Amino acid sequence: MPLKPRPCCLHHQIPRATRRTPARWFWVSEILEIIICWLCSLVMCVYTIQHGLLRENIMPYELVDGPQPSEQHVTAAGGQPAASFVLRPSPELMLLSCLLFGCCVSSFTHRRQSQDPFQFVVYLVLLGGAALVGYGLRADPHLVLLGYLPFATCAAMAITVMGHGAYSWLKPDVAARLRDEEKAQPAG
Repeated sequence: MPLKPRPCCLHHQIPRATRRTPARWFWVSEILEIIICWLCSLVMCVYTIQHGLLRENIMPYELVDGPQPSEQHVTAAGGQPAASFVLRPSPELMLLSCLLFGCCVSSFTHRRQSQDPFQFVVYLVLLGGAALVGYGLRADPHLVLLGYLPFATCAAMAITVMGHGAYSWLKPDVAARLRDEEKAQPAG
């Protein structure tokens, strides 16, 4: 008796004709993922700018470490002003942002690979454009890698979601059109 190949995942168990388009929560999760990537990009960019200026001795260390918190500032749990959590990120937050950014981008691209055939082209154009802009501005390579490219990646993610959404919204429903044509034909 020949062995039947078992489907590898739930996606392949469901026949193609009965597969549904992603639900609304799926779009919300993608938008949330883009927002998380954008916040991680912000932390990476700010950290890179601050430490790039320190390397070049343009910015005194007091501005990076920040003034001592006064009674006027709203403080976070660590005793630092609440805004300094993102505006003056620690090395640990930078590492966490890089890891979270990588996981979100990897998850996003892997999940949308089969849905969006132009995803690679969008990423290639935007990331290549960001690298060329950084090169044209003679920006520090660290800033290009940890500042420009993450924001270009977020933009590519947003463009693929919006492009796919616009395409599926504008695309006519073939099954509904066939049903309408069948109803319009006289019986007999």
